[in-house]
Amino acid sequence: MSPPGGGPRRRGGASRAPMAALIRLWPLWLWLAAAPAAAELQAQLGKARLAAGEPVTLTLTSDAPLPAAPDLSALAADFQIIDRRQAQTVSTVNGRRRERHALILTLLPRRSGQLTVPPLTIDAARTSALSLTVAAATSADARLLPAPAEAAPSAADTPPQPITLDADITPRAGVVGAQFLITLRVRSPAGPPQGHLPTPQIAGAELLPLGTNRNTAADGAHILSARFSLFPAHAGELAITGLGFDAWQPTGGAPVRHRVAPLTVAVQPIPAGEDAETWLPARALTLTEGGPTEVRIAPGQGLERMLMLRAEGLPAERLPAIAPGIPAPLRVQRDPPRLWNEHTSTGIVGYRTERVLISAAEPGGYVLPGPAIAWWDTQERRSRTAQVPDWTLTVAPLASADRRPAARWGRDPPGATGAAQAPAAAEEAADSPARTGAGDDGSAPGWRPLAALAVGPGLIGGLIGGLVGAVLWRLRRRARRRREYQAATRPQPPAEHAMAPAAASDPDGLVAAVADAYARSAAVEARTALLAWGAAMWPRRPPGNLAQMMLRLEPPLSDDLKLLDKTFYGPDDGAWARRPVAARLAALKSAGAAASAAGAGGPGQSTTA
Repeated sequence: MSPPGGGPRRRGGASRAPMAALIRLWPLWLWLAAAPAAAELQAQLGKARLAAGEPVTLTLTSDAPLPAAPDLSALAADFQIIDRRQAQTVSTVNGRRRERHALILTLLPRRSGQLTVPPLTIDAARTSALSLTVAAATSADARLLPAPAEAAPSAADTPPQPITLDADITPRAGVVGAQFLITLRVRSPAGPPQGHLPTPQIAGAELLPLGTNRNTAADGAHILSARFSLFPAHAGELAITGLGFDAWQPTGGAPVRHRVAPLTVAVQPIPAGEDAETWLPARALTLTEGGPTEVRIAPGQGLERMLMLRAEGLPAERLPAIAPGIPAPLRVQRDPPRLWNEHTSTGIVGYRTERVLISAAEPGGYVLPGPAIAWWDTQERRSRTAQVPDWTLTVAPLASADRRPAARWGRDPPGATGAAQAPAAAEEAADSPARTGAGDDGSAPGWRPLAALAVGPGLIGGLIGGLVGAVLWRLRRRARRRREYQAATRPQPPAEHAMAPAAASDPDGLVAAVADAYARSAAVEARTALLAWGAAMWPRRPPGNLAQMMLRLEPPLSDDLKLLDKTFYGPDDGAWARRPVAARLAALKSAGAAASAAGAGGPGQSTTA
C-alpha cells in the first residue's frame, strides 16, 4: 500500500521539473533578446549612366556607426575617390528611435565602358556589387580614358593638362579677428580648368569660402578664380598652406595635384585698452535707423523702431546685439534679429537688423538715447563709434489742448437749446416769406428753371424732376422751421434745475448756472446755460448751437466747448465737467468790461460774431 499522499507528491514533482528547466534557461533568453542583430550595410549609386568626365556618388548606409577610415582599396582599380563625408539621421517611428549612418563617397571613373563597383566589407557587413555605365570619350580634351578595347596612349605617355597657379593675400599684416582676403587663380591655356578645388584647413583661424568665378584673359587663357575670407584667432605669424587645384587629366588616372607656395601674414594682437569681449575689427561699420527723431503717440499706441548694423569685413554671426536705451516706464517688445551675409569683390559684408515695438500707458515725455557700437577701423587703425541720434517721444492724449481734434459740426436736437433759439428761429421765420417772394428782376424764382427747357427736349424729364424736388425740399424746410419756432416759444413747465428768470438777464446768474451744471455733470443743462450766456453776449445774432459758439471764442474756452459737444456724439467720460468753464467765462466778462471802459467792443466778441 502506498504511503498516504505519495501519489500526489510524485505528480507534483513531475510537473515542476519542466518549469524548473524553463527558469534555468531564462537568463539565456534575456541575453538572446538583448543581443543586437547584425548591422545591415547597403550601397547605392547616385546614377547608373555617366558622361565622360562626370563623377558619381556612392552612398554606404548602416544602422551601426561606420568607421572613420574604412578599407576602400577595392575601389582603386576603376575609381578615384575625390571626396568623402559622413552623415547621420535620427528618426522616431511608433515610439522607437532609429539611427542611420551614411558614408558618402564621390568617385571619378578611371575609364569608360561597363564598370562594376565591387562589394565592400565593413565590420563583418558586406555590400552587393553595383553596375555602372560610363560613356566613351568623344573629344580630344575629354577628362576620361576611352573604352579599354580601343587603342589609347597610356597615362604615362600623355602630357598633363597645362595649368599654372598663383595666389595672394591682402593685407599682409593686420590685427586679430580682422578679415584677410585670399585669392587663388587657376590658369589654363587649353580650355577651362577641370578639376577639384580643395578647401585649405588652417589651424588657429576661420576660413569662409566666398565662391568662384570663371573668365578669359586677354591672351585667350581660361582663368578660374576662388576667394576666401580668413579671420585669425591668435596673434603671431600665420602660414596658409594647402591652396591648390586637383586637375583631371584627358587620359584619366589620378588627378594631378597643383599647390602654391605657402602664404604668410603677420597678425598683430588687440591694441592696449580695447576690450576683447567687444572687439569688432572691420573695414567699415554703420548703424542706421529710419524715421524721424521726434515722435508723438497716444497712450496705448505702438511705435516701431528698426535698427540695422552693417559691417564690411565681418560676418553677420559676429555682430553684437543692438541695445537701444528704453526708459523704464515704456513697454518694449523685441523680435528675433535677422542676420545675413553678402559676398562682394572686397570680401564679406555682414548685416544685422532688429525690430523694437515701444508703447506707453501714461502720458509724458521721454528721451530715448540712441544706441552706440564701438568698433576698430582697420583702414585708419583707430577706435571709432557708430551711433544714431537720440529720440524724443511725447505721449499725450488726442483730446489735449496742444493737439486739438477737428471740429464736429451738427445740429442740436430740437428743444435742447430752449428759449435761446427763439430769436434766431423767429428771425428766420420772418425772413422766409421774403426769400420765397419775387426775385430782383420781378419774376418769380419758381419759374426760372423753366428757362432751361429751351436747351433741348432731352433734358425735360430731368429738369421737371429737379424742379419738383426743389419745391418739396423748400416746403419741408419751411414746415420744420415753423415747428422749431413754435417749440421754442411755447412756455416750458417748471423744472427742478431750470434757469431762474433773473439768470436769463443777469450775466452773473448765467455764469452761475453754467457752474452749477458743470458741478452736477449735466451735459444738456450745461449746453442750455452756455447758449443762454451766448444769447446774452450776442443779442443781435445769438449762436444757435455749440459749434457756432466755438467760432466766436478763443482757446482754451473753445476747446472746453468742443469737449462738451463731443459728449452728444459718443460715450461720456466726464472729462468735460472738469474744465473750469465758469471761471473762464467770468474772466472773459471782466476783460470785456475793461475793454468797454476803454472804448472797445463787447466782451468775448470776435470778428466772426
